[in-house]
Amino acid sequence: MVHEVRDAEHPQEAERPDAALLDAAARESSLLRSGQDWAEWLDLASRHRGYGFAALMLIRAARPDATMLAGYESWRRLGRQVAKGERGIRIIQPNSARPTTVFDIAQTTGRPVPDEAAPAALEPAAALTALSAFAERIGFPVVRSPYDGVAVTVLQNEHGSRFIRIADDVHDAAAVAALAHELGHVLLKHPAGAPAVTSPDCRGMWKMEADSVAYLVLQRLGIAPSRIVFPNVSSWAGSDPRDPRFATIRMVGDRILLSAALLTSHLQGTSPSAAQAVQQGRTQSARTEPSDARTPTAGWPGLPRGEGQDVYREAEPFFAGQLGRGWPLPYLRSRGIDAATARAWRIGYAPSGRRGLVAQLRRHGYEDAVIEASGLARRRGSRLVDAFQDRIVLTLRTENGDIAGFIARHSPKGRGPKYLANRGSAKGSVLYGLAENRRLLAAGARPVIVEGPFDAIAVTLAGGGRYVGVATCGTALTTMQVAALSRVADLDAGVVVTFDGDSAGVRGAARTFDLLPDVEAVRLPEGKDPSAILTQNGPVALARLLEGERVPLADVVVDAELDRFPRLRFPEDRMRAMQAVAPIVAGLPSGQIARQVVRTATRLNLDVMVVNETVVTAIEQTPSTPSHRPEATPNSAAVAHLDAPAPPPEGTRPESAPKRPSSPSRSPARHRRRP
Repeated sequence: MVHEVRDAEHPQEAERPDAALLDAAARESSLLRSGQDWAEWLDLASRHRGYGFAALMLIRAARPDATMLAGYESWRRLGRQVAKGERGIRIIQPNSARPTTVFDIAQTTGRPVPDEAAPAALEPAAALTALSAFAERIGFPVVRSPYDGVAVTVLQNEHGSRFIRIADDVHDAAAVAALAHELGHVLLKHPAGAPAVTSPDCRGMWKMEADSVAYLVLQRLGIAPSRIVFPNVSSWAGSDPRDPRFATIRMVGDRILLSAALLTSHLQGTSPSAAQAVQQGRTQSARTEPSDARTPTAGWPGLPRGEGQDVYREAEPFFAGQLGRGWPLPYLRSRGIDAATARAWRIGYAPSGRRGLVAQLRRHGYEDAVIEASGLARRRGSRLVDAFQDRIVLTLRTENGDIAGFIARHSPKGRGPKYLANRGSAKGSVLYGLAENRRLLAAGARPVIVEGPFDAIAVTLAGGGRYVGVATCGTALTTMQVAALSRVADLDAGVVVTFDGDSAGVRGAARTFDLLPDVEAVRLPEGKDPSAILTQNGPVALARLLEGERVPLADVVVDAELDRFPRLRFPEDRMRAMQAVAPIVAGLPSGQIARQVVRTATRLNLDVMVVNETVVTAIEQTPSTPSHRPEATPNSAAVAHLDAPAPPPEGTRPESAPKRPSSPSRSPARHRRRP
């Protein structure tokens, strides 16, 4: 996904409905006929990463020679401006509510994009190691043994084991291609009823999909996939015009892109640079924007901000250099975080000694008063000791990358608070992972709000570039955190919040609604957070949850209020619950009210018009005060004339309910003014 921008030079084009864009994508996909055509589409997908099948078809139709694509705002952040009169490419993306517009670099002028080399290609041996580690993490360890053939996925042998076998006499590049193909089988299908051994049954569409995943992975590594030959598209997508050919190709294409993204995300331990990401079609911010007065900083009384940053910058490499000692690395691996990921996220360790960091800072000339003011040390009588001891340390950053403090987690056997933040840190004002994921967010990745820092890392690892995690670190979401997120990501493109299915998780998700009313929610299995799902079920399972069914957060908020009334046997109990939930529904954005009126009426077994009247009354009684929400103006007239005999299916997006003509006996409901 990319930042949306309306094409000011072509307003009518900017208003084209999704159906017209899908028709255009379908016409272009009809030109995919031969196996070579499919390979050329894969080349296009490799050049413009992060886009879905339909978007790539629209790009192919409009500007097949495009090299670097980004939204208007992304180009502006890179110091370039879209030239007047240039027509953008309208595209639609999976899981995106609205079309977006992108422009090629040739349509822009301004600051040159940093001319860096293409993404550093891993050597085949390193790529084989990385893919093998990923395969083992998802439950398919790689076995090298002598046999006839290159690779075979064994889903289950006579001993109940699952593994991927690769011939031990093939060279590394061929082994990478074979392993990517077999992992494609696992990620694309992983069916319960699949044959015990995949290779003998690898043909038709199943083979084509796995070959396509391998093709994209090899392109990412700089290995020529010349030995992969694809069949004619009609052989698996059909040629009868009465068949839903486009729907089939689109579904297959999106599945291939997602699976390949999951694999390639594990081939690089650090985030790609800005220019690299632009060359991949996922533009990222190439420069750090200056801080302004709204940017949170660590509050150290009597200590200049610059001096405080110096202490933090000295402490971070000290913590990072200690990570290899003791229990932290094995513990992180148990949470799905390998050493390369730990380095990329600058995870560190505070040793168990009392004065390791204090001694380090003293050696570099810092006075005790400055060390103590930083919050990284505290007084014990006349002695200054480290604030963090025997804890994993994670760095809190502002969205611009400045260090805003540290949080530290004790060992599984540790005592005291699980997490500690140093005194003076900006916890509650920043989101963990926002700075680390800034470039991916600028490229259009959807932010997923989670609670813990390891949850944020888990979402980013499993998100395949489509989703990245940002953590509140145990606090309720604050206005400063939302403001920081809005300066990096396009909130209109969609925000996701995850929550545990228990009551505490629901309450935490509901608190998010006051600040982000249009957010979508992903319900996790009860008792599990994203980090636990990554650890126990693997990145594929977590990715499927993120890509799967989501509900409007308004559903969660309304349900949480109704859950406060477990006894609804008698009419007075149901009326009491309705009176309690009506003000909440009245405060929703106008497009969500009708859905919640119907859901409330269904759950309470009340007439929909009774609930409707109560909500209208609540709207009329609400003071006409400005709201911080951009869409906080309920359309009471639309509610007043609601006629919906049955509620929409759970998990669907809210849609406008049908209306019936105004009744002359009904006085028109008053509207609150839009702020």
